[in-house]
Amino acid sequence: MMKDHTGWYPPGQVCSPPELPSHFKDVPSLKPIVGVPSDAEVIEVHSVIHAANRVSGVPGMHDPVFFMKLADHLFNVQMARYRSRYSLLTFPNDATYTPPAIPSHISINLESVSGAPSDNAIIKVQDAIQTYQELRRIPSMFDARVNMELSQHLFDLQMARHMRIASESQPRPMFQGSAVSGVSQTVECTPNTAEEPNTGTNNAGRGANTTGIPQAPQSSPGIDVRELMDRSNQLAERCNQLLEHSNELIERRDRAADEPVTPSWIFAERFNQVLERLTQLVERTHQPAERSDRLIERFNELFERFNQLAEQSSQPAQRANKLAERSNELADRANQLAEKLNQLSERSNQLALKAATSIEQLAELLKNTNRVLAGVQHAIVRNHKGNTLNALECLVNEKGETPVMSRTTWHNRLIDVLAPGQSFIVMIDGVPQKHRVDDEWLGEFVRFYGIDDGLFNDATTVEVKQGKINAARDRLSKYLGSCLG
Repeated sequence: MMKDHTGWYPPGQVCSPPELPSHFKDVPSLKPIVGVPSDAEVIEVHSVIHAANRVSGVPGMHDPVFFMKLADHLFNVQMARYRSRYSLLTFPNDATYTPPAIPSHISINLESVSGAPSDNAIIKVQDAIQTYQELRRIPSMFDARVNMELSQHLFDLQMARHMRIASESQPRPMFQGSAVSGVSQTVECTPNTAEEPNTGTNNAGRGANTTGIPQAPQSSPGIDVRELMDRSNQLAERCNQLLEHSNELIERRDRAADEPVTPSWIFAERFNQVLERLTQLVERTHQPAERSDRLIERFNELFERFNQLAEQSSQPAQRANKLAERSNELADRANQLAEKLNQLSERSNQLALKAATSIEQLAELLKNTNRVLAGVQHAIVRNHKGNTLNALECLVNEKGETPVMSRTTWHNRLIDVLAPGQSFIVMIDGVPQKHRVDDEWLGEFVRFYGIDDGLFNDATTVEVKQGKINAARDRLSKYLGSCLG
């Protein structure tokens, strides 16, 4: 578990809150936070955000600029707490993030996360926050401190993921032309690594040096086309170097013998020296025959060694020819693999297109099936004799849920959200009956029954557009009447 480093965090750092609008006069005003925010200060920010969310449902009271500033203030406060805990770690990517203690009535089990969190770990924390915030309606089961700690834990995990992704981001290599274009073109595009040495910079946090030449990613498991092309390029480059070296040897044989450039020419010079010594031996016939025989034997050894060196000097050209042949074979094989890969890719695209079309058709079929099943259930409820307003709680939506089962309605029944005010008529067994729904809950039930077309700003909110409350009430009245009338 991580320990706070409050001694490091600047004690004079200030997080300034936005000014509360005039219609928040009953809400305690937020004060600037100096240094590391305390639990009570963070809880106070969450409380103001919750109050603002409730007030925004009242027509004319929503202030998007204020909401934006509140969100910024919460981010700054949570970032301050994050920095006070984790910024002094030598290896922040290896930190362990421990969740707060969850009450026993919450079924989600959160575990400690080491390093960057997985998708599943973040999803579990989000589900825990959403489930716990539903308990606001039951004050005895809701603890503002637990809510604050869950929100901070989610923030810490998201920062951990951000830090890991930022540290692992690397520039992608750029390739010119097509992957395969023949042997001659491949050799021409090979970088001359002999002229420009690789330069590396220390990759902080990785413990290794990186070179300036990017490595091409594998095209597919088991068939690495780019690797084959790279090997082909290297072989062709080596071939060129050997051919150049062979040409130099041939040219230098035509030069003067006093040009000691290669080992073969050094031994050629020595051979000439031996010949000169042999001539001297012939002239010095008065010396003992035994010494002359030893010198002749030595001459034969040097001559044999020279022949070996001459034979070895011809090997680079032969090896270059073999490497060139091998390079051509590899290039041909690479071309074949690239062509096969293109065919497989085209076939894969065709199958993916067909699969996408089939999935769309299946999805539309399932939607129609859901509508039919919901209609059958409505007909069964409608045929029951003696229905009252309580029958409204039996109607299911296209997901097969009743209002008390759905998170969209916060598990409320229509009878649970009664409120004084304007009523609407519901036809039940041909008899009109009056019913009332609190304006604050009207959006949830319109969204639940899927009759929300044109009544909301987007597909996720449950707040009815300004001026659309009466239209939403009328649509709900007609829909319920069509199900039970």
